Amino acid sequence: MRLALLLALVLTGCAFKPSLPYTLRPAATGPAYFANQEVVFRRPGASPERLLTAVENDGRRLSIVASSPMGQTLFVLKVEGGPAVLDARVPLPASFDPNLLPALIQLSDWPLDQARKGLAPGMELREDGALRTLLRRGRPLLTLDRQGPAPPYRTIELRVPPMDLEATITTLDD
Repeated sequence: MRLALLLALVLTGCAFKPSLPYTLRPAATGPAYFANQEVVFRRPGASPERLLTAVENDGRRLSIVASSPMGQTLFVLKVEGGPAVLDARVPLPASFDPNLLPALIQLSDWPLDQARKGLAPGMELREDGALRTLLRRGRPLLTLDRQGPAPPYRTIELRVPPMDLEATITTLDD
């Protein structure tokens, strides 16, 4: 339960609620893949928190299952041609935005031209090799440093400077 609340706070921003004006792209515009991943969140002055996810894009739907390290399913997200549909297995704050996690996946994993099509005015997505940077009015909102063959990447270092948040997303071996 503590992990679910942390995830909700991290993804929605506790005192700072990040706004990510992004229109989710159809699953067919992204790469088809399945990956089990470990996500480790880090914030200054706090202990790292772990989350396990299963991410699948089959071309018809993008699905995300988030679990605690002990295997408790926290929530299931599905995107099928519209906003994300959330099936929460534990109570999440009302401010939890189910579109944020699929948006982050698309910003990281979708082809650059497709990811850019989801951006709102005033937003810019830059790519320099394996590094993608999302800017709002010229200021960095988040960075995604991707390592390994394209998706699923071996690791992704995510940084959200306005929230002083970092996360490492590691694809687990089958």
